[in-house]
Amino acid sequence: MEVLAINGSARGGRGVTGRLLAALGEGLTAGGAKLQVLEAAKLKVAPCIACLACMFKTPGVCAQRDDMDQVVEGLRQASLLVLAAPVYTDGYPAQLKAVLDRMICCLQPYLTRDPAGRERHPLWWPMPRDFLLLATSGFPEPATFAPLIANFRAQAANFFARPLAELCLPGSIALQMRPQALEPHLELLRRAGRALASEGELDQTLTAAINRPPLSVDQYLEIGREYEAVCRQRLAKAGAGS
Repeated sequence: MEVLAINGSARGGRGVTGRLLAALGEGLTAGGAKLQVLEAAKLKVAPCIACLACMFKTPGVCAQRDDMDQVVEGLRQASLLVLAAPVYTDGYPAQLKAVLDRMICCLQPYLTRDPAGRERHPLWWPMPRDFLLLATSGFPEPATFAPLIANFRAQAANFFARPLAELCLPGSIALQMRPQALEPHLELLRRAGRALASEGELDQTLTAAINRPPLSVDQYLEIGREYEAVCRQRLAKAGAGS
């Protein structure tokens, strides 16, 4: 199995998203998968300019030359695409959104009906067969992920991929204050990586365990008060806030 994982966090490997992806990646590698990890924040990827050259002038090839070429090479080789991201205003971070928009270079201008009966553009070249979402959010409620999950599933449909799993861990504000609280979930993600590499699937029991919030809302709020105290100190040092 070849896997392309894109860390969409603006913080790269320094935040909770980076820790989640590192654990999943450890499991994938241990299970024998060939893993390539790209950090969107380090890539120079310009926004799509809707010129449609990839459809009509240079079929399957974007007219813009930048680090998206590296992403496309990885997409064409991978059977699994992992999109790792924190929730930013109910969606993907801007850096990852630019990459996702530029993926339309694989689409033909023609129309075809997909397995769900929806009209879509067929592909010039095959995208990874499976997509997997690995996400975190600042707030503690799992419902926070609903808009991102809807977007993820729509993206998978656009590229004729299977949305293999959505692994979503809320409460990153508190998890940054209590990093040890994430350890049990990191081990579950390592197990998930090994299972993906060896079987190409995740069982529902393991998926449910990963998606169980690491902290209750009450625990989150208790730690959140410490976080707010730090915020007040930083604001006071800067001479701002109250």
